[in-house]
Amino acid sequence: MKKTVLLVLVIGVCLMGLFAQGDKESAAAAPALRRYSIGTAGTAGSLYPMGVSMAETITKHVDGLAFTGEATAASVENVRNLTSGKLAMGISQSEIAYLAYNGLGDFAKRQADDLRSLFSTIYSYIQVFTLADSPINSIADFKGKAIGVGAAGSGGEMAARMILDYYGLSYDDIKPQFIPESEAVSALKDNKIAAFLCTHPLKSAALMDLTTSAKVKMISFEDPSFYEAFPFWTRYVIPAGTYTNVDEEVTVPISRVLMLTSTKAGLSEDDVYEIVKAIWENRSEWGSVTSAVSKQVVLETALSELSVPMHSGAIKYFKEKGFDLDASLYPPEYK
Repeated sequence: MKKTVLLVLVIGVCLMGLFAQGDKESAAAAPALRRYSIGTAGTAGSLYPMGVSMAETITKHVDGLAFTGEATAASVENVRNLTSGKLAMGISQSEIAYLAYNGLGDFAKRQADDLRSLFSTIYSYIQVFTLADSPINSIADFKGKAIGVGAAGSGGEMAARMILDYYGLSYDDIKPQFIPESEAVSALKDNKIAAFLCTHPLKSAALMDLTTSAKVKMISFEDPSFYEAFPFWTRYVIPAGTYTNVDEEVTVPISRVLMLTSTKAGLSEDDVYEIVKAIWENRSEWGSVTSAVSKQVVLETALSELSVPMHSGAIKYFKEKGFDLDASLYPPEYK
């Protein structure tokens, strides 16, 4: 009897060893999970929740990849981190992506021709707010005043510099405050700044807070020559009543926010194909995170206003969906 029990124990130990060895071999055979990040923007707008939700969708539906959405200073920081390989994906305003890809403006000494478009997302609206009783009625009236110009190095701050330059001003002519939109809202309500420029979706949480808690007015950009000087911006009319107490139409420049990757990201053509497919085949998982995303980030306009060539993996997916791609969207390495 004792011999039988001993034999059973020995067999059990051997089987456990075999199972354990098998588990080790299975684990060794399984591909290592590759982890990547999506650079978004600040947490106050639509881009952060959109990027986080897209990251979750990729992780859920693409084997071997795990993505995380990260809050960042948006366009310029994301471009820098994409070209250095620190990000696998990231958003950027289309004008910032265009300047970076072509080595223009602030990117003259650090051209980012490794950038590749994946698809378009929401619109970015350049909006200028001041208090309703302010003497400011145009950008030219900023001279000598404290003005919120966006976080230092952000796409919004770069846009602010371009706009100031168009109106014959520079940071030497104003008192620039390098603060994000949420802080600018508080500063304007507290009379710490005279006005601010921002690149935000319409009716973002920060701007709704401002317009419902303070009497404000907006600066309009109606001069046709302005849009001739900046062809990457499109003229858009914000309807009267979009914001509380803003009872007149306001003309503003807008651009698309693009989702980008880079040839330095470590993603293959198949990786990008599977990523883009997972995002668009599972839109219900992220498409309602905000009103702007729900209305503007749709498959039908996914290739609208792309300002840099696409990644070949994205091209493969959109061709399968029947899209007719402009020749300018094919990257140099496309075969």
